[in-house]
Amino acid sequence: MRMIVVTMAEVSASEYAREHDISIRRAQAAAAAGRLDARRVGGRWLIDDALPHRHLPGRPLSRRSADALVARLSDDPGWAEGLSPSERGRTTARVAELRNEARPSERLAPWLRTAYPAALGFEAPADDLPDLRLDARLTPGGSSDDRSGMSDGGRLEAHVSISDLDAVVHEYLLVPSPRPNVTLRVHDGASPRPLPLGVLIADLATSTGPRERAAADGLIRRGSR
Repeated sequence: MRMIVVTMAEVSASEYAREHDISIRRAQAAAAAGRLDARRVGGRWLIDDALPHRHLPGRPLSRRSADALVARLSDDPGWAEGLSPSERGRTTARVAELRNEARPSERLAPWLRTAYPAALGFEAPADDLPDLRLDARLTPGGSSDDRSGMSDGGRLEAHVSISDLDAVVHEYLLVPSPRPNVTLRVHDGASPRPLPLGVLIADLATSTGPRERAAADGLIRRGSR
């Protein structure tokens, strides 16, 4: 009978995928392409998980993993609460990976693609923008947060609770628009106040604007530990 000898550091593709929050097919493809240190034995891939591997780009993180990463980028002292040792290790490794990237926002944005609140675009009368900025139901974010270094008086980015969204839209006559001057990110619960640094970074990194992404890059390098 043929025996398959597995070293202590080697894991199957399914185990590697589960540990690194990616699909089995993606782990197998990375092994086949030589992006992972792996060998094929008996028709299956064995991957050396003791070696440092770059987290494979493109696959979005789960909500739990994304929340942990954003909290870690915020330097939240409770960021690791409720996480397993492996989850804490992966989150810390992702932050270190971001800080070593030339353009960390390009790696962060795909990770947050499905777990981060989508931006809703509206057009508002220009005269109403000052009142919107002072509305206690909204928390300025993105380019409207002073920490971004790029505040634009002609537009507003903010966070709002879903329970307040309809009232804000109605009171300020906000109209959905492909070219908005008001961008809102909607939360199931209360809008974070003040906006944690990691949330601001996520705002900027998931924007399509090059200036916003450059601002996210700077905040990741300066704000993470």
